[in-house]
Amino acid sequence: MEDDERPRLGCRLNYVRKLPGMLKIVQLACSFIAIILVAVAPTLTYSGNKGFFIFVSIVAISITTILLLMALINLQAVFIPERWSIIELCWCAFIALFYFIAGIVIATATDGNALYGAAACFGFAACIAYIVDFINRIRLRRAEEASENTETTVTKTTTTTTVTRQQPVY
Repeated sequence: MEDDERPRLGCRLNYVRKLPGMLKIVQLACSFIAIILVAVAPTLTYSGNKGFFIFVSIVAISITTILLLMALINLQAVFIPERWSIIELCWCAFIALFYFIAGIVIATATDGNALYGAAACFGFAACIAYIVDFINRIRLRRAEEASENTETTVTKTTTTTTVTRQQPVY
């Protein structure tokens, strides 16, 4: 591969206008709102539920921010382009599962407090955003595999048109 064909590091701000970028922004927003809501909620006597939800939210915010920054500076295309889709696919599945579990845990521990209910709602919204990202990654991966397996055949068709005139008969 020549130097001109390699992807280079650079700022790709148009990434946030595409579906994967918008999904990352939605994931971060839902995670931030959920962690703020559960952090300001009063501590329950069994605070392990609150701690688990905060742990899942902080891990999600941290890793998703790192992945967003890597995509914005095109770092994944430079170092590991062939495995990047698998890495993000696994991350989305992993954190969606954990957000689902954390949402259930915090929803059952509400004890009539609306802040826990709202945090659970945003936790489930983040879970749905990660599931949508997971489905989009599978769709993109299948499209990549299909484009690698198809052969492009170009055929050239030539048409010749002949015009004949009849001579008038007298």
